[in-house]
Amino acid sequence: MRFKPLLGKRLKDDEVIEILEHFDMDVIYEFDRLHEGQPDKYWAASKKDGFQFRFDADQILDVIFLYITPSDGFAAISRQDCDIRLFTTTAEVQAFGESERLQVKKGSADLLGVSHEWVRLGFATHSIHYEYQGAILAVVTVTRNNEHRAA
Repeated sequence: MRFKPLLGKRLKDDEVIEILEHFDMDVIYEFDRLHEGQPDKYWAASKKDGFQFRFDADQILDVIFLYITPSDGFAAISRQDCDIRLFTTTAEVQAFGESERLQVKKGSADLLGVSHEWVRLGFATHSIHYEYQGAILAVVTVTRNNEHRAA
């Protein structure tokens, strides 16, 4: 599936509705129950297909989560249908980012005995965050940049 062109689309855009219907995805409304001033969000997930959408308070798709390995009830996404470039190692992500003159940020942590490393590539309209768990690509997060969000 082509994910990148979906960023910035509204929840009720025909293309988004077609995807929600095709993958039998429910939309979950998450509101600020505790009155903490947090913006509302809308979530739609296809656990069997390995991806999840987050829409902001204005119902604009701002984050896409792609599960590369099965996790939290999500199956692995089909790599064949994915328009997001996937990398085997953090070194590959970093080398690609540097060769394309992209903003590259990286980090690591050890959580419950599992090594977590990540590399984020910054593009003009979005960023792609690659998370590796135990040196295996686990989750890819595609986020629309703030300056490209609707007012």
